[in-house]
Amino acid sequence: MIINHGVRGSTPNPSQNYLFFGGNTPCVEIKTQKYQLIFDCGSGFSKVNFSNNLETILFISHFHHDHIQGLAFNNYDTDINKKITLTSAHSNKTVTYNNLSAYYNNPYFPVNFIEIINRFNFLDFEQVVNDFEDLNINSIDLNHPGNSSGYSIKSDNKKFCYLLDNEYEDVQEEKLINFCDHSEAIIWDGMFLESELSDKKGWGHSSIEQGIALADKIDVKNFLISHHSPSRDDKEIKDIENKISNKRVKFASENEVIEF
Repeated sequence: MIINHGVRGSTPNPSQNYLFFGGNTPCVEIKTQKYQLIFDCGSGFSKVNFSNNLETILFISHFHHDHIQGLAFNNYDTDINKKITLTSAHSNKTVTYNNLSAYYNNPYFPVNFIEIINRFNFLDFEQVVNDFEDLNINSIDLNHPGNSSGYSIKSDNKKFCYLLDNEYEDVQEEKLINFCDHSEAIIWDGMFLESELSDKKGWGHSSIEQGIALADKIDVKNFLISHHSPSRDDKEIKDIENKISNKRVKFASENEVIEF
């Protein structure tokens, strides 16, 4: 099961004309028989219900504010002894800990949240790959200022890929196809339209049209365009979606649940 808790890019937008697709920033949850896997902790992270019965792993793609701004705003309503594995292919466990501790501390935050909450078990990505080898976890370097990591998870013969914050270039095509092929679902960065890219060179995001073109070359059941521009309202997204001929491609919407 896949749950989109947040699909907006850069900054939350709770305005009335943005409520159908949703205004929270990135957070995607996957539940399998054994695991609760969470990708990024934007403002949508506040809605994650942690399970006492499943092993929980939180993957951070990178440390830009829209991907970590929700970490302190979940109720963490579980057994006080439950630990959440937190990792990033983007950095080792020490850098990950230091970055989040600096973000959630003075002068940016009123308390030292990471130490107070005491819920996270910071691990190097390679250790997570080895410790949870039944998940078949892989990562890919994405094209984004300061770098970003994409992830693929394969469990019970079902594959999921998370590819937000990537400025797509043609030289990536073969590598991305190999990384994503035969997926149940792919989360794609569609922050911009093709007509907007020339003014956004170097911003680290792809276009909706690039995603549609790539989806035609990949064996995938659900190609979900996400990280919607905070200025792109529901009507504009629906108008674009109605013109897409590939029915495997659609726009991710908040609170959407995909069974697989």
